[in-house]
Amino acid sequence: MPFVLRDRITGEIACGMLRNVYDFAYYGALWWEDIDAAGQAAERALAEHGYERFADWDILEVKEERLKLFNVKLNNDPRRRLLLEQDGAIKLLKP
Repeated sequence: MPFVLRDRITGEIACGMLRNVYDFAYYGALWWEDIDAAGQAAERALAEHGYERFADWDILEVKEERLKLFNVKLNNDPRRRLLLEQDGAIKLLKP
């Protein structure tokens, strides 16, 4: 299952510009295939995508379907932000 980064204070899911398997750029949730890769790359990825307070972010395992839903809700729009509530609800913040 994929791993994403979630701000434990705000609930925000870290997002940024990524490349898919066809080398097309898209805006989506930052994710890794395993927890070790996420742990090694998290701080650098957060900094590259403009996030601060690295200590406030947790690595969270999500189902692949949930990751796909994150990206659908983002609609390839870098102005959008995702919040994952404590109860699992996804909240979209639009510009």
